[in-house]
Amino acid sequence: MPFTGPRTGVRLLPFAAAVGFFAMAQPALALEPKADEADKLKACEQSLCAMILAKDASGGDLTCDISKTWAKDKIEKGASSKSLSWGFGDARCEVPLKASRENVISALTKPAHVLQMDSHTVKCQIETEKEPTTIDVTLAPKVSFKYGKAEKAELNITKVDAPSVIKAVITGADWIEKNVGFFHGEMIEEINDFVGSKCAKRYPELVKK
Repeated sequence: MPFTGPRTGVRLLPFAAAVGFFAMAQPALALEPKADEADKLKACEQSLCAMILAKDASGGDLTCDISKTWAKDKIEKGASSKSLSWGFGDARCEVPLKASRENVISALTKPAHVLQMDSHTVKCQIETEKEPTTIDVTLAPKVSFKYGKAEKAELNITKVDAPSVIKAVITGADWIEKNVGFFHGEMIEEINDFVGSKCAKRYPELVKK
């Protein structure tokens, strides 16, 4: 399930997991955003907002093939605010995102509901000095809701495919627990802000009259 981010796109729980994973040090090359990246992110966000604002369990599920590219300086700024390090360059992550409409609406309308997503594989390219490095992270995020508000988010990382030197760092239980924990409060805040106000502000034409 995607959640808020810059107005040019949406932040995704799988992306939040993937981007928070890297702390190796090398100089880097440049990685350009895909030509249709912003348009696809915007379309996915609008589809999700339409679902959220209608609160109608009838209709199709959310399906988006999306990517997001982050410039090195943006990643470094975000990492430093959490006392983390980022020694790579630009990064791009892609995911075929799916979310059940019934599951999303239940999270927003029932007194208590756990929004459990299917397993997703986030495929990331990280620019390094010599060549792009590919990292695949498989996870099945779930978010616990009470009375329409998110209270707890879990990333449920089940598999990491990466070069051995990177995998050794990002698959350590202590490292994952420490770094994912840094983002938990922000994810909860963003989910609730997106559901509670941003969808209606960005797409007033979708609000029920």
